Amino acid sequence: MRQAILYGAGDLRIEDVPLDAGSLQPDQIYVETEVTALSTGTDLGNYSGDTAYVPGAPSYPRGVGYSNVGVIRRVGVHVEKLKPGMRVFSLRPHQSAYIAQQTELLVPVPASLSSEEASLAYLAHLGLASLRQARFEPGENVAIIGLGVIGLCTVWLARAMGAKVVGISNSKIRSESALRLGAHAAFLAEDQDLSAKLGEVFGDVGTDIVVLTANPWNAYRLAMEIARFGGRVSILGFPGRAQEPPDFNPVDPRWVYGKQLTLLGAGFAPKADCRPEDLRFNTPRNLEYILNLMAFHHPRIESVISHRLPASRMKEAYELAREHSKDLVAAVFDWRVPE
Repeated sequence: MRQAILYGAGDLRIEDVPLDAGSLQPDQIYVETEVTALSTGTDLGNYSGDTAYVPGAPSYPRGVGYSNVGVIRRVGVHVEKLKPGMRVFSLRPHQSAYIAQQTELLVPVPASLSSEEASLAYLAHLGLASLRQARFEPGENVAIIGLGVIGLCTVWLARAMGAKVVGISNSKIRSESALRLGAHAAFLAEDQDLSAKLGEVFGDVGTDIVVLTANPWNAYRLAMEIARFGGRVSILGFPGRAQEPPDFNPVDPRWVYGKQLTLLGAGFAPKADCRPEDLRFNTPRNLEYILNLMAFHHPRIESVISHRLPASRMKEAYELAREHSKDLVAAVFDWRVPE
């Protein structure tokens, strides 16, 4: 089995790791990976050596990645719901195969959905969690600041869920991607007329929810400024990551008191294995919803994939991400290609 191992900042290697798939325990499942996807947030932070922002992050050496789509090849005798030949999404890292317990998060992938597109499911799930935590209601006005892969997935998802959507970024390329995914408008963050343009789209109501996926302090400040009175700001990014402390008060009374804003640390969904009547949407059921939405909703989210590489070349995508290349939006790695 091949796996991507990170030994330190920028030191990413594809190594052979022992995996005995010859005999499975009764409740185990053997999966061969088809595609994994790159997260330009957490994965990039790990690759850059900037892991302190993620609580509980392991030290080096460590596996990397958490968006895996593979095919079940064998199952233990006590496994009932999952069958050989089924494709499943999992939170497994970049690796060519793995053995899982049947209680692990393994979500079936619809037949009409490509493995490449399905590998983006958890990145879209982060946007879904941010909207659910902000108690989004269909018809609300949603602005997404930061149009990396997670921001663009959130644009697509918010539009599919019935929001009026505006994407805000520092890149014309990303703005155009947002429009292709269904955004009603897309603007540059430095546009001097941004407030007026948002008013033209959202009218007198203003921005109900801001989903902040960008890290810089100026993006955080913009989120606070454009949210309407009583609005909500879902913070998916890591404000101030790799920056000095800001020259302004992040909880300035003008925003928190004067506008009665609600600030939310976003991206979490319960992983509890329970009945829908006890908890309607946990992480597995969120992923089921997203994968089915991907399979039937148009436009397709697959358009955000800018780079398709064999797994052996994944470091190229990590380097582009570290350089903040605007050409890189989403990258997927194919483990079916011989090394």
